[in-house]
Formats: sequence, structure tokens, C-alpha cells
Amino acid sequence: MRIIIIGAGPIGCYSGYLLASSGHNVSIYEEHSEIGLPIQCTGLLTKDFDQFNIPTEKFLINKLEEVEINSPNQQAKIKVKEYLICRQKFDRHIANLAINAGAKTFTNHSFIKRNNNKIVIRNNKTKQELELSPDIVIAADGPLSKTAKAYGLYYEKRKNYYGIQATVKGEFDAKSYKTFFGKAICPDFFAWIVPESKNVARVGLASRKSPKIYFDKFIKKNGFKVIGIQAATIPIYHPKQKLQKDNCYVVGDASSFVKATTLGGIIPGMQQAKILVNCINKKKDYEKETKPLKRKLRLHLLVRKMIDQFSDTDW
Repeated sequence: MRIIIIGAGPIGCYSGYLLASSGHNVSIYEEHSEIGLPIQCTGLLTKDFDQFNIPTEKFLINKLEEVEINSPNQQAKIKVKEYLICRQKFDRHIANLAINAGAKTFTNHSFIKRNNNKIVIRNNKTKQELELSPDIVIAADGPLSKTAKAYGLYYEKRKNYYGIQATVKGEFDAKSYKTFFGKAICPDFFAWIVPESKNVARVGLASRKSPKIYFDKFIKKNGFKVIGIQAATIPIYHPKQKLQKDNCYVVGDASSFVKATTLGGIIPGMQQAKILVNCINKKKDYEKETKPLKRKLRLHLLVRKMIDQFSDTDW
């Protein structure tokens, strides 16, 4: 089948890799000029990433062994196994897997609209518009997915977090990252300090409202010297989000498949991609086959709703 994927992030490219490996004719269109840019993620992966059997050497920055959890009046430390990755190198590595499997990638190409069973893609350099007739369209174009909207697959009551992160200089324990909870720090999520090394860390937070106010206060309080800064829109999983309509499927952030507790989306998105490809290859029901993964995401959502009610004393 001829399959077009909109969005060359890790979920879109991983879908493309699996589909091309299955013998499909796959084209991946990305609106930005480079795969992996702009960076919009902390890049922290739990040990669950091991299930994909993708060696981390080409994009690994640091291995974390401990998380230090800070509330307004207590501290706890928990042993972990997590990977801090370079998102640019990671995204490109997954894209190369897709390309080596036979998928074609096109940067500087944006989804414009749907015309019945056809779609229109615009070359952002030449402004030329291409009308294409795929058998399947996969929307992997992020939390504000134009593709999902065009197919009536964007649940309008979805909500988002807005994250801000900076790369900073300082002195850090290279094997331990820190999280900070409390109304004064970040009332509806948490702040983090994730070290790349002893001298450089990624520092950020996310909020549904006014994240920059809390971010600026956190940076100032800790006296960090900012090297670079990034921002991102991060969806909150919604159980009523539909995943398929006509010949279009949604994956990753476009489908809000993000853990509401931590806002981690790479691992559930890649799990979702595996389910989707199996459904396409074996003509299974995508909505039905994703139910076990949806149950896990609903659990994260329930926990999020619970801890949203926490006071500083509860923390």
C-alpha cells in the first residue's frame, strides 16, 4: 500500500520504519527544514525504552541512576535507570532507520488540506502544491495536528501543557536528576533539573497557565546561567480522542498519547506505532487493539487528576 506519514518526529519515523520494513511504499513529510529541529523535549527515557531493542550509543548523553524528589518540606531519593538523549540525534537516528528500510523522507513540506480521498502537500521552498492519493494517511504532526483536524480526528476539548526548558551551566551530580513540587514552584506540574554532565543541565517546567512566570522564578532562585532555551506544547491524554476515520490514523502527540503524570510521549507513542502497523498489516481494529495502552494512559490521567488536588502538605 501507498502510505503517507505527516510528521517526521520519532513516532512518525518509527511508524515509517515498521511499515517500510513490512513492504509498504512509505513517504514521510516534515514541515521543518531539518529532522530533529526545533527541539521540544527534555529527552529523558525510562528503562521501558529497552523493549524496542534500539541501541542508544548514537544519541545517548547521560545515564541517570537516581531521582531526587523535592517537596516544600521533604525530600526523597529513588533509584532509577533512565537515559538522557540528544533529541536531534535520536530523531535523525529513527529517521535513518526508516530511510534504510525503504521509506522516503521530504523536509520543508507541509500538509495543507484534504480533498476527499486526496491530500495536498506544499513544498515550503518552491510553494508548489502536490495533490497525492495515498491508500493510508498517518497523522504524526504533533499536538496541534493539522492532519487530524482535516480528517475530523482532533478532539476539540483536549487540553495542553506548555513547557519551557533551558540548558544551563552550574554544578551538578551527573548521575542524579531532581524534581520539585509545590504551589510556589509550579502549581499544576513540577520543575526539573536533569544533568547532561557535572557542569551542564536541562532545567525546565510545564504548566497549563503562565509557565514562563514560574520558569523565570526558578531560574533566578537557583542562579543558573542560561545557554539555550526551548518551548513546547504538550497534550494531556483524553480518553475520548478517536484514532481512526476513513483512511486516516493518528499517532503520538497528534492522538494525545502522552503520560499525564510525567508528560512522557516517546515510549507510549512508539508502542502505539507498533500496534498501528500490526493493525494495518493484519487488518485489525486500531481502536480495539490500543485498548490496553489506553487503560495505562487513563491510569496516568487519574493519578494526574488526584495529585492536581494536592496541597503543599500533601506533597
